[in-house]
Amino acid sequence: MAHVIAKNTGGARGNLPLKGSRDGYENLILLCPNHHTEVDNDEFNFPPEKLHRLKAEHEYYVDQVFKHQTQARSMDTGALVGLMEFLPLTQMPALVNGLPARFNMDLFTVEDVLENFGKDFPHCRPFFDPHLEGHFYGFWSDLCELNNYIRTAIYNERSVYDTNNSGDFRNLYVSRDLSYEQRQEVNREVEVRLNKLATSFNGFLQFLKYNYPEVHLASFRGW
Repeated sequence: MAHVIAKNTGGARGNLPLKGSRDGYENLILLCPNHHTEVDNDEFNFPPEKLHRLKAEHEYYVDQVFKHQTQARSMDTGALVGLMEFLPLTQMPALVNGLPARFNMDLFTVEDVLENFGKDFPHCRPFFDPHLEGHFYGFWSDLCELNNYIRTAIYNERSVYDTNNSGDFRNLYVSRDLSYEQRQEVNREVEVRLNKLATSFNGFLQFLKYNYPEVHLASFRGW
């Protein structure tokens, strides 16, 4: 058991304001010894609001396991199992690796998979689990935002991203016709969207990993 805000003011996050008792339930979180040390040694990446969110998600998972082994959870699990066969979720870091200079057009297909999932299996969307739905939708919408920029960005009536005429039919490249300043602006625009996608992707991945361990996240079988 650990304190979100330390019991003593000299401890981790101990100088932050606290409503209620330092030993009260709201200020306590269940952590193993290793994670307790990690959290206390990295106050920047583990502020109180993040610890409260992790606690809430863990409590929600425990509640799901012990109280709600229902048809609704079974349907969500079955939907995820089916989705992962067509969604290269664990390959996402590799798919975005070339950005902002190079865009892998498989990301358009990933977007199509996420969109068609709801169309082909309308009984599965939205998910019954609201936390799952939130993570799924955040990942999907951030991917759409990135892809839409790649599709629509234009300078001087020419697309920012285009093929490079080298026989590479899987990737788009930043146009060589852009000035240095324009390329720098494109880089900034893509990085903003890429960072948003990375955050939502990691949140989705970690949520699935810890809350739906029965779903094999690397079961993608190809298109």
